[in-house]
Amino acid sequence: MNNFCFYRNGEFITFESFCQSVSQARTAIRKVPATKVLLFDADSYQFAVWLFALIFEKKHVLLPPNAQAGTLTQLAEQCQATAGSVALTGKQQIQLADLDTSKYFTQFTREEFFALFHGEMTFYTSGSTGQAKAINKSCHQLSLEVETLKSEFSDLLNATDAFVSTVSHQHIYGLLFKVLLPLRLGKTIINQTFEYPEHISHLLTELASKEYSELPNSVTLISSPAHLQRLALDNVLATQSQNLSVIFSSGGLLSMSTSQTLFQQMQIAPTEVYGSTETGGIAWRCGQHSNNEPWQVFPEITLQVSADQQRLEIFSPYVDEQPYLTDDKVELLDSQHFLLKGRVDRTIKIEEKRVNLNQVERNLTAQPWILEARIIVINNKSSGLRKILAAILILTPVGQQYLAENGKLALNNALKQQLLNDIERICLPKKWRYLDEYPYNSQGKLVLSDLEKLFD
Repeated sequence: MNNFCFYRNGEFITFESFCQSVSQARTAIRKVPATKVLLFDADSYQFAVWLFALIFEKKHVLLPPNAQAGTLTQLAEQCQATAGSVALTGKQQIQLADLDTSKYFTQFTREEFFALFHGEMTFYTSGSTGQAKAINKSCHQLSLEVETLKSEFSDLLNATDAFVSTVSHQHIYGLLFKVLLPLRLGKTIINQTFEYPEHISHLLTELASKEYSELPNSVTLISSPAHLQRLALDNVLATQSQNLSVIFSSGGLLSMSTSQTLFQQMQIAPTEVYGSTETGGIAWRCGQHSNNEPWQVFPEITLQVSADQQRLEIFSPYVDEQPYLTDDKVELLDSQHFLLKGRVDRTIKIEEKRVNLNQVERNLTAQPWILEARIIVINNKSSGLRKILAAILILTPVGQQYLAENGKLALNNALKQQLLNDIERICLPKKWRYLDEYPYNSQGKLVLSDLEKLFD
């Protein structure tokens, strides 16, 4: 454990200074008569200050996934005030006052700090539709999960000094792994949220130039499949891999090819965490050796499978509803391990013919041209709003060459011909888009409405 709490704007911030900032924020919060406060701040330090101050002052915290006008408009009626970097018309914005907080200031140990972490917060996730969905969590549930992560990954985390992230702390994965876990462990949080690997490379070089006895030498990377896939294509961190100790990935499934490529480039096997905002963490796996790599369940979680559709059900201290029925199909190997078998909600009817969207995606990615495939259902506006399938594809280098030499129509027809081996003609995709990368949101997820816009 070190005394550096954050690294921000080129300077290290101690835990004592962080506690003093929290005390200052608490003083400002006491002046505003609000019970529910919307909190958004892209700056992780300011966010953490406000979060703990609001919770210590017994406020219910609302955490929007982003600061887009549409999102904030949806949530405006659910709060009485805002904190952080956003302001809402008609809502009081709590602001820090430049005042002496010494009479309010109490220095906590980290254990004491988390002992006071009792309250409620609401996350908002867009799911697959883009419409904000409220998910309530207690601070007790989050603290339990932090203790589980601390114990389960102790060997990995003991070897790290600092946490750097490509995912936002406004989401549960980023909040747990980027903010709460390192604060609990006594590690340094790199304040910035990084969009590009090149910026992480610059950070590692910058840290190496600092002259501190407690300088972070080994960094944990908190990321998502979207970011890690881009990193594997042109790994600017490979020459600095000695400064990275752990890579965590969540928000979706990391492909085996990306996992293996990163290991070859950096000698670090990415650790994937499976779960959701609703469930918290369910299971994890480290390194993939096959496309059917088993998942290991976290302690305190019990698994079972629904009798009808083989859907995963969990009993978990991080969920109020017991058992909680997920939308994932699984094969239980034993009480501690399972295989994911796809989503249960992806079999649809096209012209009364059943087709599974997972199967279409698997068939496409089996072709040498296709790196990734997403299949969605859209309305065909030219034929009375009839439902049709649309394919959004990322090409391999071989596929890019084929497209350049033969054109889109030839590639479309070649892929359709391959699909006909398993799928009826009426169920083939009718619309095709080829992208360099998918339009992931800040949580590393694909939102259905963003994919649908590709066919407007």
